Amino acid sequence: MNHIQQDFIQKIMKQQQQERQQQVKQEENGQKQNIQYLQKQQLLSIIQKCQQQQQPIQQATKFPSLIEVQNQVTSYFQQIILQKQIININNVFDQQLPYFLQIMGNLIVYGLENSPGDKEIVQEIIAQYKSNPLKITMSCSLFQTIGLLFRSQLVYYDQCTKYLSNFLLFRDEFCDIFFNTLYSYQITHGQTFSQQIGFTQIHQMILKTQEDVWTAFIFKMMSQQQQKMTKEMFLLQFNQYTVSMNNFFAKSNLIMDLVGQSVKQISKLHNDQIFQEFLLIMGSFKATTQDFLKKATQVFFEESNDLDLLQFSSNIIKVHKQMNCQILFILPMLFQLESQYLDHLVQNGIQDQQPVKNSSNYYLKMIEKLKNKCVYNGEEECNCKKCQCIRRNRNSAKESQKKKREALEKIGPLQDEYDKIKKKVQSLEKENQVITKLLLDVFRHPSLEKLASQFIEPLTKIIADQDFYNIDEC
Repeated sequence: MNHIQQDFIQKIMKQQQQERQQQVKQEENGQKQNIQYLQKQQLLSIIQKCQQQQQPIQQATKFPSLIEVQNQVTSYFQQIILQKQIININNVFDQQLPYFLQIMGNLIVYGLENSPGDKEIVQEIIAQYKSNPLKITMSCSLFQTIGLLFRSQLVYYDQCTKYLSNFLLFRDEFCDIFFNTLYSYQITHGQTFSQQIGFTQIHQMILKTQEDVWTAFIFKMMSQQQQKMTKEMFLLQFNQYTVSMNNFFAKSNLIMDLVGQSVKQISKLHNDQIFQEFLLIMGSFKATTQDFLKKATQVFFEESNDLDLLQFSSNIIKVHKQMNCQILFILPMLFQLESQYLDHLVQNGIQDQQPVKNSSNYYLKMIEKLKNKCVYNGEEECNCKKCQCIRRNRNSAKESQKKKREALEKIGPLQDEYDKIKKKVQSLEKENQVITKLLLDVFRHPSLEKLASQFIEPLTKIIADQDFYNIDEC
């Protein structure tokens, strides 16, 4: 196991320890409440004189809470990661789910079945999950550990499972974003509560049955789960969002990798619709991000310095229409697109080696071209080589324009004089043409035709000399 995985497991263990500490505090508070309740009961017994002696206190059997069961599963999965064991899972669900949810749900059931714990409670939870997989929830540490399992390729269900190692939901840089945006507080018996991310919220992101699902997701992400979002918060979070998405497109990702494989004669990996949509998303992000930020900031905070979800929902529609793009929805759009692509692979298989359309090569070339384009497009905020080159070219062009303007300012008076001389020359040429035509018409008369040879040549010379003197005077 490399140092990144070790650091990740240490981080999860620390998170788990904090959750346990929180659990201990909650249990202490619960015990205090129980003691107070028992004291009241004892006082009531004394008043009623039902007993002469104080009865011994008997606490009810303590059942493990959901977070405790999840911590046991998390610890079990962490041991598997440390030992680099491969988990072979089977499908236990009758309900049809997106491929990644189906695999993740079966993995959780596998963990529940094999981790130590109260078997009665565990079997009750498993039965509930099997009847309705959308009731499955995960703590932060469990969700992050599952993501690490997939990234480490330690889970096997079929030949498509390996693609989950690069799936957006399980990527290290996006695990926290999805959890911190989608979590909700869940209260269980024993007066305990914890932050949980559920299959229902994740599934809604894929189906998008309601138009405001993605809007609510983006607002929670930008506002950090606050009721209102300030202008400063929006600018900060949008910048982080831009950096995250820029890194996503710059690095290896699920669809880009499969585009490359489809070029290598694996025809069933090819999907024109998904490849085209991915290119549109990537191109839109690369081309209009900074312009979108300026426009969105102006529209969102035109009337006040903060806004709630309702104001955000109405304004985001306006911004997307004016800019003709949906940059704020890029993350959920990619999430949905990758899920659809995985479902496409599961339905069509990946075993054939047949010739594919030339368009796969086109998509690959366009993706490589867009990868080299920086979203900041030479802005001072970015110091990458591409932006430095753009800024140098812009400065060079500005300097060239400046020199041209300075040169024009210097030759301006000379140009005016030249135009005057040119007009005068053109006027004299017209006059000479008129005079020459009149003379020729005169000497064509029969009575003067014999004298023409004596006068035409000297007159032509006189006119030519006159033109020369006129030009010289000018």
